Amino acid sequence: MPKIQNRAANIQNKKSPPALIIVIPCHNEPDLITTLNSLANCQQPEDPVQVRLVINAAKDATEAVIKQNQATLKATQEWIAQQQNRNLEVIIHNEQNLPKKHAGVGLARKIGMDAAAEFYQKSGYANGPIICLDADCTVEKNYLISLINHFKTNPKTPGCSINYAHPLENLAPQHRLGIAAYELYLRYYRQGLRWAGHPAAYHTVGSSMAVRADIYLAQGGMNRRKAGEDFYFLQKIIALGGFSEIFNTQVNPSPRSSLRVPFGTGRAIDEWLTGDETIRLTYDPKVFQDLKQFFQQSHRLYQEQIEPDSQSLKEYLAEANFSQAMEKIRDNTTSVKMCQKKFFHWFNPFRTLKFIHHASNNHYEKIPIEIASQTLWGWLGQAEPHNTDVEGWLLIYRMFEIEQAKNN
Repeated sequence: MPKIQNRAANIQNKKSPPALIIVIPCHNEPDLITTLNSLANCQQPEDPVQVRLVINAAKDATEAVIKQNQATLKATQEWIAQQQNRNLEVIIHNEQNLPKKHAGVGLARKIGMDAAAEFYQKSGYANGPIICLDADCTVEKNYLISLINHFKTNPKTPGCSINYAHPLENLAPQHRLGIAAYELYLRYYRQGLRWAGHPAAYHTVGSSMAVRADIYLAQGGMNRRKAGEDFYFLQKIIALGGFSEIFNTQVNPSPRSSLRVPFGTGRAIDEWLTGDETIRLTYDPKVFQDLKQFFQQSHRLYQEQIEPDSQSLKEYLAEANFSQAMEKIRDNTTSVKMCQKKFFHWFNPFRTLKFIHHASNNHYEKIPIEIASQTLWGWLGQAEPHNTDVEGWLLIYRMFEIEQAKNN
């Protein structure tokens, strides 16, 4: 386990295990204190909350990264010393010599989450919630209380995703358009999968996800990917069933550009601001139409092999050896329901994304995000708004997800 470097001394009841452990990876981060202040300014629950910061860098980190991490460590230690919140414990994992091959956000999350799970086990709260946040986020005032209440009132949920929204205010027009287009893509993609009927249509955003400690350990913990670690990790948790969502609070991830990861929000915004227009293009809704037509027939797979209607899906399934996979599934199931469940375990979010890439590369060219969003909106059975731009569609999709959650 990583060495514990520092912790807040003012814990109201050290015998009580924390109601939440929040893990925050921090690499070359100039404004971690804003995130800590946001947590400290939340409505404070009666139960203690623990925050584990993983200030990290690779062995070959540049001098600039090393200096920034040193400054962050010093500023955080000073913040802890001045903190008056008796129910908020902050622990620092100072990891400055991580192996170059694995150093990155996945390994940093893993260090913090492994330590959190071990702490829960030793404290007798084996299924305590581990919350993932990033060092450039702020949270709503009710963030802590909402998380605690969610896991108390949903004792069987293995994990959850948490509502998020990138701040748009005070951004230059081009920057604002870019972040709106990127977040709209995330919401459009999720709604497309949901409309198609995929049971794993959830957001997989690293700064707004949570898992129970015992489930985390049973599923092998976090991976060490340098990017996309959240997507691959949550696939395993969602597949267990009972995955949930929190929409009565919100995480506000930074909309800034960043080159610290090979893909994701920061990288996409950096490319957009340097002239790459692809952030405004997304998958043609026809990819979701192809999936929907096939998924609607999945109940037949228990008795027979079925052919999808679309050429793009036929090609992909042939390449993925779908026929052989289904033969094995049928040989090891005794009901239509179980067969469908195993079918969607095979046709998981990763394979779904691979199909969408295949279809987009070979059959359906990408189209502007606002056009795709308008088409899907009609398929969702919603009234069509008029004169709506990228940001307008984003606000519509944000509100739609909140209303969906209320009605479920």
